[in-house]
Amino acid sequence: MDASQITQLLQQFTPLLARIAATHEADKGLQEDLIQDMSVAIWRVLDSSESGTSAFRGEASVKTYITRIAHNRAVDHVLKELRRHESPSSDEMLFDHKLQEKNAHQENAIDLMTALHQLPLPYRQVIALQLEGFSFAEIGNVPGLKEDATAQRSHRARKQLEQIINRN
Repeated sequence: MDASQITQLLQQFTPLLARIAATHEADKGLQEDLIQDMSVAIWRVLDSSESGTSAFRGEASVKTYITRIAHNRAVDHVLKELRRHESPSSDEMLFDHKLQEKNAHQENAIDLMTALHQLPLPYRQVIALQLEGFSFAEIGNVPGLKEDATAQRSHRARKQLEQIINRN
């Protein structure tokens, strides 16, 4: 693909990238960094001038391919942030807990994004892609799961989401 085609695709899918970033990162500033990281990764993969040929072979839709790249970057980001914050002090944990309680009391109901952030990453991925309108088969292409496994993960994720929302 040439630069103008890639630019068009990135513009077209920027809202999708933003939603994926918001699903994986709560901090707005880090969301923007993550969107840029996703965009650069997508550009590099689709840019045929760098390697002579694009890595996109048309085995899936462009939307699915871009989503896969974005989710992989988002997972890398989450894992990097977990390692960075692996052993917070008890004061930091207490502050975070009190801040979460304060925010929960300020709002009458928990919103979907907050509930999504509490799901384990594999479940978060499936639900986020379902919200984007992907089928179980398409969702399975992103983390490399079979359709049945994706459906089962979705069912478990919805149960956990329900518990999170009911708990709050």
